Amino acid sequence: MKCKKQLAALLLSITLLTGMAVPSFAEPETTDPAPAATQTTDDTSTDNTQPAADSDTAADEPEPAANTDAAEPEDAQSDTPDNTQPAADSDTAADEAEPETDGKSPKISIDAGASILVNAETGEIIHAENEKEKKFPASTTKIMTALLVLEKCNLSDVVTMQDEDFTDVKNGASNAGLKVGEKITVENLLYCLLLPSGNEAANALARVTGGSLDEFVQMMNDRAKELGCVNTHFANPNGLHDDNHYSCAYDLCLIAQQAMQNSTFATIVNTAQKKLPATNMNAERIIYTTNQLILSSYSSIYYDNCYGIKTGHTSQAGYCLVSYAKQSGYTYYSVVLGAKAGSEYAGSFTETKRLFEWAFDNFRLKTATEAGSAVTECPVRLGRGTDHVTLVTAEDVSVLIPNDAEVSDLEVNISTQDSYDAPIAQGDKLGTVTYSYQGMECATADLVALSEVQRSTILYALDCIARFFQLTAVRIITGILIAAFVLYLVLSFIAGRNRRKNRRKKRNARNRGNRKR
Repeated sequence: MKCKKQLAALLLSITLLTGMAVPSFAEPETTDPAPAATQTTDDTSTDNTQPAADSDTAADEPEPAANTDAAEPEDAQSDTPDNTQPAADSDTAADEAEPETDGKSPKISIDAGASILVNAETGEIIHAENEKEKKFPASTTKIMTALLVLEKCNLSDVVTMQDEDFTDVKNGASNAGLKVGEKITVENLLYCLLLPSGNEAANALARVTGGSLDEFVQMMNDRAKELGCVNTHFANPNGLHDDNHYSCAYDLCLIAQQAMQNSTFATIVNTAQKKLPATNMNAERIIYTTNQLILSSYSSIYYDNCYGIKTGHTSQAGYCLVSYAKQSGYTYYSVVLGAKAGSEYAGSFTETKRLFEWAFDNFRLKTATEAGSAVTECPVRLGRGTDHVTLVTAEDVSVLIPNDAEVSDLEVNISTQDSYDAPIAQGDKLGTVTYSYQGMECATADLVALSEVQRSTILYALDCIARFFQLTAVRIITGILIAAFVLYLVLSFIAGRNRRKNRRKKRNARNRGNRKR
């Protein structure tokens, strides 16, 4: 009977040891939880607002003004009409469509092939239409060209223009009036690239930066991948049409934001006119920006809050503009691709201006959570004196939402583990919180530990023991040892029983012998 009880106890031990679950160790809580919680210069080329003559080789920008007197920026000439005086009654797109509203969420429809508007403070996309669709970028390509040049070259280096730089600068293609053999600095070439959108300037800069156009184009594509572009492939540094040369509004916004981190780029793209010093081939002259939003304050399309960036146009791409605006502490990047010509100004200008005005009028930054305010609590294992940790944001989290919306209208999504093991240091990142408004993500912030959680030595030791027995190898070896021990007991039990039988037989035999005597 005693052997049967031992056998049963051992079988129970096997079950417990080989199937042991890791317990959750935590000492009783003894502490109270934490309470719940830019860039301008005085410089300025005009961009055509009427379609260019039907030509497959038409460039994306007009030729720069030949006039070097530059009495007024608006006198700059281009190959299409550019009215700089306000019209009495203008049929611009801005008057044709009022912003739509859907409950508390203001919306706007842009007359273009694709568009996007991003708030620079929060990174929020507050407007997007076809933003990741493949489009021809025309001369907005030159933003990437300038970015690479600024990252690789010295502004004071002198470049000598060569025949190959003019290979694709055909009749009607935008140029900066440079000549073969002309010596010009990288800095002034950048002005020629970004103001009158000179294709020969793009080619020369690509040649000296990459060693060859092919190498430079590879650098452009590599940089696009580094920036997270999703639908971009460059075939040249200037944006002249090529079926294999494309981008999208989303990607061009990424490129522009990166380029604007460079103060030289920011200064150049916000320049309305620039006086170039005399060179060995050209007298001192003035070049003008193609960006009508900043060209002349006398123009009806002029937008005082705009600070660049780059225009583009080919017959295949339509009218394009990547732009940047700021007002009263709010900053936006916009991209408009494939816009129409318009009756007075290209749709790329009118639609961009509408986008900016709509954003400044309809959205405000509000604080979703203050730094140090409790957002959530998470269980803690092995903690000394506590079984939870309070998670907060290290900084204030601001969200851009419609004027009449409240923080309480936001959807909050918290991402954390089910539990955390002590020790935890104050400020350790343990999760994220995302705020959304009507399905559109507004902001994501890291969640960090409000205070330190020390580890209990006793609970940690017990946890190590439990984890040791959870190891597969240990469980297998333990199972084998226990099975062998059980087998030993069983065999011992059988052997003992046989011995007892033999003893009984001998005893019975002796008893029978004694009775016979």
